[in-house]
Amino acid sequence: MMAVGGYCTEVLRLFAHPAHAGDLEATDGGVFRGEAAALDRTAWVALSALGRDGRAIQVRWRAWGCPHLLAACELTASQLEGRPLEALAGFSLTELAERLEVPAEKLGRLLVIEDAQRALAASASSSG
Repeated sequence: MMAVGGYCTEVLRLFAHPAHAGDLEATDGGVFRGEAAALDRTAWVALSALGRDGRAIQVRWRAWGCPHLLAACELTASQLEGRPLEALAGFSLTELAERLEVPAEKLGRLLVIEDAQRALAASASSSG
């Protein structure tokens, strides 16, 4: 259900209260990073995860893009926390797009999140 400015209530909620926005500092070497961009789609995403005991115990994001992209980053980070490090790249963007009611013309921006997730997973696997 669309609310304000063509954004559904869930997008507006996640956009207004981004609990996982920011970055993690590499204090003990357990922080992994992944980044991707598609400037032609006005999208840039950086993910960082603190790994302990084979799991992502904290995940943070920084991004540049539309409210749909930022809300999708927030939702992605919240759903990656607690996952095994080897599963950081295995997350369904289709479910994200449906839940956030992302219009077809913006779906390409979500692929940037997928690319950042893959880079994050590669960073985690190369360190172990």
